[in-house]
Amino acid sequence: EFFDPADRRYLYPFINCTNCGPRYTIIFDRPYDRCKTTMKDFEMCEECEHQYNEPEDRRFHAQPVACAECGLNLELLDNKRKKIEDYHNVINFIEQGAIVAVKGLGGFHLVCNAYDEKAVKKLRVLKERGSKPFALMARNIETASTEVIIDEQEAEALTSPSAPIVLLRRKNIPNSRIAKDVAPGLHTLGILLPYTPVHHLLFLGKFDFLVMTSANLSGMPLIYKNEDALDQLRNIADYFLMNNRDIYHPCDDSVVQIIGGKICFHRRARGYVPVPIFVKHEFTRPMAGLGGEMKNAFCLAFKNKAYVSQYIGDMHGYENYERFRQEYYSFQHVVNIFPEIIAHDQHPDYSTTKFAQGIDLPRYSIQHHYAHLVSVMSEYGLDSALLGVICDGTGYGDDGNIWGFEFLLGNGQGYVRKAHLEYMPLPGGDAGVEHPVRIAYAYLKKTLTNSELELTKHLWKKLSAFEREIIEAQLKNNFQVFYTSSAGRLFDAISGILGVCTKVTYEGQAAIELESVATLWRDSHKLKDKIEQAAKQRLLKTKQILLSQQLISEPDNSKRQLIELYNNVVSEYSGEFYPIFLDMEKDLILLRINRLLLGIVNKFLDCPDQEEIRGEIAYRFHYSLALSILETALIIGIIENKLIVGGGVFQNKLLTEILIGLAQKIGVNVIYPTKLPVGDGGIAFGQVVIANKQNRVLSN
Repeated sequence: EFFDPADRRYLYPFINCTNCGPRYTIIFDRPYDRCKTTMKDFEMCEECEHQYNEPEDRRFHAQPVACAECGLNLELLDNKRKKIEDYHNVINFIEQGAIVAVKGLGGFHLVCNAYDEKAVKKLRVLKERGSKPFALMARNIETASTEVIIDEQEAEALTSPSAPIVLLRRKNIPNSRIAKDVAPGLHTLGILLPYTPVHHLLFLGKFDFLVMTSANLSGMPLIYKNEDALDQLRNIADYFLMNNRDIYHPCDDSVVQIIGGKICFHRRARGYVPVPIFVKHEFTRPMAGLGGEMKNAFCLAFKNKAYVSQYIGDMHGYENYERFRQEYYSFQHVVNIFPEIIAHDQHPDYSTTKFAQGIDLPRYSIQHHYAHLVSVMSEYGLDSALLGVICDGTGYGDDGNIWGFEFLLGNGQGYVRKAHLEYMPLPGGDAGVEHPVRIAYAYLKKTLTNSELELTKHLWKKLSAFEREIIEAQLKNNFQVFYTSSAGRLFDAISGILGVCTKVTYEGQAAIELESVATLWRDSHKLKDKIEQAAKQRLLKTKQILLSQQLISEPDNSKRQLIELYNNVVSEYSGEFYPIFLDMEKDLILLRINRLLLGIVNKFLDCPDQEEIRGEIAYRFHYSLALSILETALIIGIIENKLIVGGGVFQNKLLTEILIGLAQKIGVNVIYPTKLPVGDGGIAFGQVVIANKQNRVLSN
């Protein structure tokens, strides 16, 4: 119909049927009827009303149904608010290098021609985007396949009704026309296909790829109101393509990636919200889980359903807090759940914690990584206590330190911390995360001898003598130094040592770029096969030790003896993998990284071609980490051959797929989330499940 000149909705930018068009973003109350959406002010013309009321028509009860006669219209303005008569001129403007703010289903996008180096660079600078990648909308899947590798599962995700952004492996095309500033330093592109009539209108132009990035100022929430767009984006966008239908629930594009043969969420929003998660054990009272501080999404749950909200984003700043608050209360009307119990992260300074404290309801404070564990288990309906490894950037620990590489044994009724990465110093806390080289220097200062550290001098070109003096003084006096077991910070340190990422401009950048370097090396070197074979041999040797250890007659000492035997195996393979030795401290197993850091430094410094060796080191590091995770879990004791994994570090496709592949060799099933993000976007679900269990105990 849209492309049929004979149809009355030919090129009509709001064409839809019962099965498509906006739903969640325009509804403000239940049930989903036109009068309870932002379509209520648009009276249907006679022909649309006939279709709306005809049971055999494809538009029967399609709430957003409209046509050119019904008052829903598109208009094009310049950044001085002057109206351009024919909105089709937007195509010419984009072809000439303009940046256009385009109103979509859940908010505004900033759009420009992805082949236009100047326009893309200008957008990156004006949006204060740093190096964070832009998503690209491709004309169609055939066009997309000229730049990225698309397998069957990825094609299915791209073309699904949910139409998410799919992270795809770039082809090695020396003469690619995609602007360099689209995704600097990465081996992937985030691709999505046109999912609204307006997008199809834009692709009447000559371009094959459009930058399609969320319209917001740096660190601020998504812009979705016309007046806000005209006011806040006037110094970024040259033109505005807008409509007069209000958005009630702002909603970003979802972002997914195929990991281990399953679709995994990096961001869950448009197209998937508010689809419920059905639970095995009913929630006895209406509950809310408020999520975390980063990549926030909250959860409302009652009876056998849990509804996780769309991606809200980071909670820093008043505007982000207000967006969270607005969505928290309006979402209750959409899903008809009005909480009587609140669950929140145990960090005392999180905005969500303070929000919970301001509500006069019973509250449950839930440890961050425990919520990760239970979220994954509950997605699969797993009740009995299982071992999980949770790797992320930060989370408030029971001891007041920053956790982030945790082996937890538990279920909804409780947990025990069994092992963790040794605590390392983080000068400056959250502020220090922006400087991987500083983290690297602090880690090496902590773990290496003075003579070993002296050999690393030329690694610190990006670190002034003054900065080094400050870090050394901080470490000596323990001033503004926080201690962390974070896996995310370990990735930062390795990235800093190798010079892969020396300044972080978006969360996870150092780790993401390190993964890219490792993946690119793997795909061009046969040595990877030797590394994989060595990993299998080491893993089987570890398993053999475990079996022999069961025969030892002194159970009190068996764990320490086992660790000693295991460390010997790690030493034996130190030529292939960077050693992470295990240690016992009271009842906890510690993962020691001093020899890993020294091994990486020595390998890097010994090679005259550091550009070449960087990728190999990054790849071996991923394997070293995966082996250590799996083998430590074996020593603790994997229950029912199931290992739960969660936390944002497992968004790393390379690491996760190495772990899955190794685990399969010894009959272990790695359980990871596919309905919710593996990162902090999934913890609200875990919070409500734990609160429900704890409330049942108190009630009884």
